Amino acid sequence: MQKTTSKYRAIVAQGWTMMFIIFIAMFVMGLVKSAINEDFSYYQTDPGYQGLAVLTVVMGIYALMPMLVKTFEGRWLGLLSAGLGVFFTMFFIAHQLAHLIEGDKPFSILHLLDIAHHILGVWVVTASVLWVKQTKKDDTVNRETVVN
Repeated sequence: MQKTTSKYRAIVAQGWTMMFIIFIAMFVMGLVKSAINEDFSYYQTDPGYQGLAVLTVVMGIYALMPMLVKTFEGRWLGLLSAGLGVFFTMFFIAHQLAHLIEGDKPFSILHLLDIAHHILGVWVVTASVLWVKQTKKDDTVNRETVVN
């Protein structure tokens, strides 16, 4: 029984890494924008202390996912990646839409990072699902080889 290395697994690991980098870049760009304006009061409400705790957890997950994907194997990990990818992508799309609806975050060039994050999220979910399907197919082929 020889396991094949999935290209989808590599895409998933790289996707989580890139989402983490973009996530940090968005946060840093917000800080730089506030520094230029000499006004950090925005951060009192968004993210605020509770939001900062959420951001810390998100950063931890973003940092751990590529390592988990490259270290462990199994359909469970592909399903976890897909589930977390859907959750984070939908969460950040909803967060961005809430800002746009409230009118407190006008559309600007900085949204390019948001859009890139959303695209990467969809990409990670898609690659995770394909990875799970490939793993299932490989397991079926390996079981048939053992039986014959």
